This record gives sequence, C-alpha cells and structure tokens, in this order.
Amino acid sequence: MAPPRIGLIVTGAETAQDFQHFLKTLEIWHPDAELFVYTDDATDQLIKTAKFKGVIHRQARLNAYKGLNRAQMEKIKGVTYANLWTDFMYEKAAVLEWMFEIQDTTPAWFLDADISHLAPLPAIPSTATVALSPHAIRPQDEAKYGKYNGGFLWFKDASLLPEWRKAGHTSRFFEQSALETVATAAGETLYEFPPQVNFGWWRMFQAPCSRQEIQAKFSIFRNDQSVGIRYDGKPLQSIHTHWFSTTAFECVSFRMWFDEFTMKFKAHKPIQTYRKLIGLD
Repeated sequence: MAPPRIGLIVTGAETAQDFQHFLKTLEIWHPDAELFVYTDDATDQLIKTAKFKGVIHRQARLNAYKGLNRAQMEKIKGVTYANLWTDFMYEKAAVLEWMFEIQDTTPAWFLDADISHLAPLPAIPSTATVALSPHAIRPQDEAKYGKYNGGFLWFKDASLLPEWRKAGHTSRFFEQSALETVATAAGETLYEFPPQVNFGWWRMFQAPCSRQEIQAKFSIFRNDQSVGIRYDGKPLQSIHTHWFSTTAFECVSFRMWFDEFTMKFKAHKPIQTYRKLIGLD
C-alpha cells in the first residue's frame, strides 16, 4: 500500500499544539506518510522543526487569516465567499488541489490537525471516489451543521472539488454542509466512514441518544492492531477534539471523560503509551 498523502491547515499556537499530537499518533501507524501543510508565517516558525519520520511539505498560504479568530472572520467580507471564515475553510480544498497538482493519480486525505490516531487510517473501497464522515448527531443539529464533518475527508482525485467549491456559495453552514452536494454528485461511489473513524466530541454531546448510552459503547480489547480501545465492538481509529482548548465546554468535557476512561486501563501498555503521547501522563 502506498504511503498516505494528507493535507492539513495549521494556523495559530493552539492548532500548532494539536498538530504535534497529530504527528506523534500518526507516526505510530504511518511513519512514511507524506503531509502537505498550509500555514502562516508565524505558525510556520512553531511547526517547521516538528519531528516526524515522514515528509512534511509546508506553504505559508494562510497569512490573510493570521491573528484573527472565527468570530472576527465571520464578520469580515470574504474574497471568494460571503465571509472570511468560509474563505478560510475552503483552504481545505486548496490544499487538496495542491496535492493533486503534484500527483494526480494518487488519492488524497484532508484531516483536521486536532485528530489523534489510535489505529491505522481506514481502508477505502476500490469503488469509492470520495469518502466522508457522518456526524451521527441529532436531526435538528444536522439540519444546522450538515450531515458530514469537514475535518475528515478522502478524495480519489480532484474531479469533485469544483462541486464542493461551488456549493459553498449557497451552503447553510460554510464548507461543511456543502459536502452534501459532493455526496450527491458521487452517488453510488460515495463511501461513508463508520462511527469508529473520526469520533468527535459531537458524537457524545449532540447524539440522538443519551451521553451515557454512547459512553457505554466504549470497551477495551488487547489484540487489535490499535491502541486497544473499541467503540461498539470495533477498534476505535481516531478521536477528533480540541485537545488544548480551555473554553470549548464540550471539548473539555469530552477530554475529561476520555482521561478518566483510559486511566482505568493504564496497566494496558498500548494505552499507557498513548496517554503519554497525548500528554495525559
């Protein structure tokens, strides 16, 4: 299997910290991965010395957003879209386009920098042209935020990127709900990742069932090619949350629960190693 090619956007000190988690946990499973990172001049100084066995390509293409937070960007008129935040979110498409310009016959991932990996990246069916991650949240929340998460994407080639870009002009929620247009365009060639992939805080706090029901689906198993955590009986591949946020209530609560859950199994060596990697010990 060819080494995965992964695009990211990394800007700001907090995201740079998340990126260090991303690298440490990805390297366990994919030490030969090739990363393509859009960043800004200031953040580039924080990440250019990052240790990773694979290859990291960097471009300081995000200077237009430097020093601005989401609330500020949503109020600023965008260059391409209605506001600067949507412009910023579509840098994800720009990173993917950069990757396909370099090599247009190899599929590409886009992953948010605040993802940590507990197992290898999931296999994609040979029939797929795009793979998306359903939120699996309450219908009223899906109606607002979109069916798919914008932080865990796989494209076989660049052919569907124009569909995604075009849909951003009428999207109800930035670049994210526009992915529904991509899914429609893909038709039967769409692959949806299972719930063990890209498990975000939203799946616990915006679930159509109780938080306790979600938490009860977590378990430990010792013989997987993974850290050893299972969700609904299958290996948990990745967790998606803001690891260093102190203000996002759901992220902080999810992190506290995850800390407590894994603390019970510290004697399990893979979990012990993982906890150290992400700074819980």
